[in-house]
Amino acid sequence: MYVVFARKYRPQRFGEVIGQEHIARTLQNAVKADRVAQAYLFCGSRGVGKTTMARILAKALNCEQGPTPEPCGKCEACRRIATGDDLDVMEIDGASNRGIDEVRALRQNVRLAPAHSRFKIYYVDEVHMLTEPAFNALLKTLEEPPAHVKFIFSTTDPLKLPETVRSRCQRFDFRRIPDAGIVQLLDGVCRKEGLELEPGAASVIARAARGSMRDALGALDQLGALSGKIRMEDVLAVLGAVDRLMLGQIVDALAQEDAPAALRATHRVLFGGTDAEDFADQLSEYLRDLLVASYCGADDPMLAGAMADAETLKRQSQLFTPDQFSYMIVLLREAKLRARRDTTGRIAIELAILKMCRLSDLVPIQEALEELSGGPGPARGADRPPASGAAAAEAGQGPVGRIRNIKERLKSGRKADPLATAERKVPEGMDEVKYRQVAAAAESPEVGREALKKEALLKAFGDADKALGLSPQRLERLQRREKAEEPEAEAEAGEEQAE
Repeated sequence: MYVVFARKYRPQRFGEVIGQEHIARTLQNAVKADRVAQAYLFCGSRGVGKTTMARILAKALNCEQGPTPEPCGKCEACRRIATGDDLDVMEIDGASNRGIDEVRALRQNVRLAPAHSRFKIYYVDEVHMLTEPAFNALLKTLEEPPAHVKFIFSTTDPLKLPETVRSRCQRFDFRRIPDAGIVQLLDGVCRKEGLELEPGAASVIARAARGSMRDALGALDQLGALSGKIRMEDVLAVLGAVDRLMLGQIVDALAQEDAPAALRATHRVLFGGTDAEDFADQLSEYLRDLLVASYCGADDPMLAGAMADAETLKRQSQLFTPDQFSYMIVLLREAKLRARRDTTGRIAIELAILKMCRLSDLVPIQEALEELSGGPGPARGADRPPASGAAAAEAGQGPVGRIRNIKERLKSGRKADPLATAERKVPEGMDEVKYRQVAAAAESPEVGREALKKEALLKAFGDADKALGLSPQRLERLQRREKAEEPEAEAEAGEEQAE
């Protein structure tokens, strides 16, 4: 009978485990020193070796030569545990055995001695799926089980477990398996299976697996059924991955602000079988590599398994500033969330691409504030649009400057200098007393509402809206509401006088 790669090449000893050497070494020392706990909790994402480690630990405890830090793998107990057929090593699915009745049956069975092994071991997968009454019924047995009973729990979401359960277990956190370890195993599997692996294909499979060895072996198994030679184009088609050369072309188009080229490349990717969310992830990872290279260099160990070669990383990492890289990654992460709610996701991705093609239009906040205040500010390039409106006036003299000064005084609680206030020119049509009060404090709501009725100051707010993004429409609505309230107030005053 055919056995899939994920089961056929499952590690059978602690020394064969890839990516979780720290956990394997700890468990080996615990068995050697006879310090095996009554319950273990294995936490980690899918395909990182939780079930594999549980079976190896069970074999180490029940091996005919054990307990031993390295099971033989040849005795009857080891063979049965490897295939999941041992009566004393029970693997339970927490999702389908999650009720209190199942836990009661387990509590009754733990009292019985093992059938033929040294320990009776209960392995509960996805233990966080158990109900709260089931957890409560298990607590006492979990804390003080019989000497011949060991519990091993695994979960992908440890936060869903009650603290009373977590405190009774020794917890091990499984890390995602590095791409280098996955590539090494895939190369070995291909040699054993007689598969010809095209250079670079294993790296694409490992990166698409995102740290899951089971996903990587499953993809290799699928590609092996497609053809005896695993070609790069087949890998990209089956996995929906994006060719690194295509990603490099998109980044070059973004650097040149060539929106048509970037959109055409995105179109080819999305209509070539790649999901919009996967494309956002892969381009984000590519930009992440460039961001790391801009800080640490293209040869840094953190870039092992990067999608681009060292020369490309070095060249493209100089096309943008670190802030621009961060901005583009944030745009793609937001586009991924929007694409998830869209039927196709294409629009969200294309909008993000267009925004990234206009990075030169962005101005640092400090430079924008200096220009708005009329200060000298850093020199802008010839391709920048000139400052407009109050931004070109002297500091504090235009509408924008006056509004900024008021905001600063309100934040600091300071009053304006009377002499400086007296020197200001009162806008035409504005009551001088009211204007001096607003310019000096702008703290009284009554004075503020009265000032809004003055067209000159309202025009100042309108001018400031062009530069600061204020809302003069809202001020006008408030003005209209004030006018609507005036007849009502006069009517109420008339009634009071009549009374």
